[in-house]
Amino acid sequence: MSGARKLTLVILIILPFYLFPQFVDVKVEIITDRLPEKERTELKVLEQQLPGYFENYEWFENKFDIQVPLRIKIFPQSVNNSGYQRVFSGQFFIYNESGDTRFLEKSFSFVYNTNQPLVHSPTIDPLTSPFDFYAYLFIACEMDTYEPFGGNPLFEKARDIASRALISEWPRGWKERLKRLDEIVALRDYRMFKYHFWHIMDLVNQEKHKQISEAISKALESLEKIFEVNSRERYTHVFLDAHARDFIEILKEYGSDEQIQKLIQLDPDNKELYESALRDKE
Repeated sequence: MSGARKLTLVILIILPFYLFPQFVDVKVEIITDRLPEKERTELKVLEQQLPGYFENYEWFENKFDIQVPLRIKIFPQSVNNSGYQRVFSGQFFIYNESGDTRFLEKSFSFVYNTNQPLVHSPTIDPLTSPFDFYAYLFIACEMDTYEPFGGNPLFEKARDIASRALISEWPRGWKERLKRLDEIVALRDYRMFKYHFWHIMDLVNQEKHKQISEAISKALESLEKIFEVNSRERYTHVFLDAHARDFIEILKEYGSDEQIQKLIQLDPDNKELYESALRDKE
């Protein structure tokens, strides 16, 4: 599939070896308004460390030159200085640039001590393991858009981290993360819908216009299967809200009135946008 479809460039980062990063333009914000001044100052160091932790590491063999612009916001609301480890508690929000994949943890805890380095390690760590888990989760979701169920090996890497963390000294939050992972993996029609959507975009970029109508039909079939089970399936609606305008522009150019009407029926949340596109075709 075309690496240009998401309007990213293949960037070569010069390190001790050539590395094709899976994450680019990682932006991290740690909102520390509720913390003492000492902790606010020290968490600024973590805020500066995190982009490099994601960007300067080869998470997997990147045969598609996948690049995910990532956004992370952490809202620590309290800190516990008891013992030899400092535990921060609050909320955690992570999402990609388009916003079609995003996760919120309302109860997020992590350990961070003064000038603590961020080190990639297979050992479960109360600071880095949650970041590792979400890194693989995002790459898996991205791989699903390049190949049908292409994210399976990466979902298993995330599962391995969560499973080991559950029986570690720091099990808090991991049961919920594992449940979230299982939900996504089980949503096979949602995953196929994403694949079909990006396949349509690739066909447009490659000017393979004769194949687009059939690809649209396949995407709508997957969408219908999703909503037959659960009309309010959360991950699908997040994806649709992020790409509704893109989808309707493709339908205006290459789809039929029937396909647009089908989309309106399946996604009434964006009905006004879709109907305006249908009027433009008249």
